[in-house]
Amino acid sequence: MNAKAQSWSTHLISLLYLVFVGVLFSWSDESNYVLLFSLFGGSFLGYLILLYKRDIHFNYLIGVGLIAHLLSFFYSPNLSPDSYRFLWDGAITWMGENPFDSIPNELIHQERFANNEYIRSLYEGISDLSRKNYTCYPTINQFYFVVANTFFSSVSINLLILKFLVFITQLAGLLYLWKLLKHFKLPQKKIFILALNPLWLIETVGNLHFEGVMLSFLLIACYCLVKRKWFLGALFLAFAIHIKLVPFVLLPFFLRYLGWTKSILVYGTTIIITVLLGFIYLRMDNYANFLASLTLYFESFEFNSSIYHHYINYGFDIFGFYPIRTYGAYLTKWGAILVLLIAVYGGKIDFQSMATRMIFGLLIYYLFATTVHPWYILTLLGLSVFTKFSFGVVWSALIFMTYAAYSDMHKDTVQLLIHIEYAILLGITIYELIRKRPLLQFAK
Repeated sequence: MNAKAQSWSTHLISLLYLVFVGVLFSWSDESNYVLLFSLFGGSFLGYLILLYKRDIHFNYLIGVGLIAHLLSFFYSPNLSPDSYRFLWDGAITWMGENPFDSIPNELIHQERFANNEYIRSLYEGISDLSRKNYTCYPTINQFYFVVANTFFSSVSINLLILKFLVFITQLAGLLYLWKLLKHFKLPQKKIFILALNPLWLIETVGNLHFEGVMLSFLLIACYCLVKRKWFLGALFLAFAIHIKLVPFVLLPFFLRYLGWTKSILVYGTTIIITVLLGFIYLRMDNYANFLASLTLYFESFEFNSSIYHHYINYGFDIFGFYPIRTYGAYLTKWGAILVLLIAVYGGKIDFQSMATRMIFGLLIYYLFATTVHPWYILTLLGLSVFTKFSFGVVWSALIFMTYAAYSDMHKDTVQLLIHIEYAILLGITIYELIRKRPLLQFAK
């Protein structure tokens, strides 16, 4: 069956899906939350229908996915200012400044930066919080930022280059996801659970968050490990860690899959490569700056938290203030212990069992986290493709509700939406555990 053989309803659903996604890419008014979530809801409904329709050819869905990704190239990231900091780090590197040495608020007062029109335009786009903190983006992240600044001093052009780099990396990641599905004789159409998901589209190539790049390196690493290419697997694990630190949480899960001997080999090689990559930017006099920025996420920020939110309110009742610094670190430790128990308990497991443990480990990790931005759960969503659980797909719809925090909606209403998010998420997770089947049948 070729694209011409698809029914008119399939073409119509695909068109509406692409229209909703395209408008979402262009939408920049976070205050109009109702319309923002309506656009996301429309795109998500189209996504579900496309996944449920059995008469759609694989190549047709590839075409829809490519068009959806390419639509993002026409628009700058509208729902996040992070991309300006990305370009800032790359631009000052080209000017001979280590991005881990100074904060933007310090550099902008130096003459060579203040008189540079491109640097000034980037500074204006960086959020106030980012301006007064050191960068928290590791070496491979910085590589992308540097390459994006290589040829031009134009924000719009360099954003386009950065989008292209992210797109190409994620295309490679999806290719290896397909190879893994094929290797384990799983339905190859399950790749579209990730590739067509609106959250994946909006938050990666759309808003230039690097969870998609990190997941891509992780998937390539998994394929290499499945094929017993230990060094390449460790190399791409290190690359993933130098995008986001989340793969550190997942490293213990390889133990039961690889066994002790191979795990020690892979872990050792991964740690060595990770440390060597860190030496490119980090030194004895600036590594504390990097750690200080990371600590902010665990001890100072609170966004879309579940257990943590109730915990700090309990602390307020006792102390009369929110003991974020104390409770954030405390809950992180408990979450890490539970994740470790899930990872190491039991005997040798197969790849799908490992992936299942990983998504439950990530679920626990985020339930105990202080900050859970929508794009954080893309790793859970991607790994769920290998499992028979669909709560990751449901969460990818629910978590977009948290954009209400950026609107003029009352704080209590925002918190109510977060309560609804986690209540539905946990309800569906428990349902799938008890019934031993996914709520959404295409996840089988």
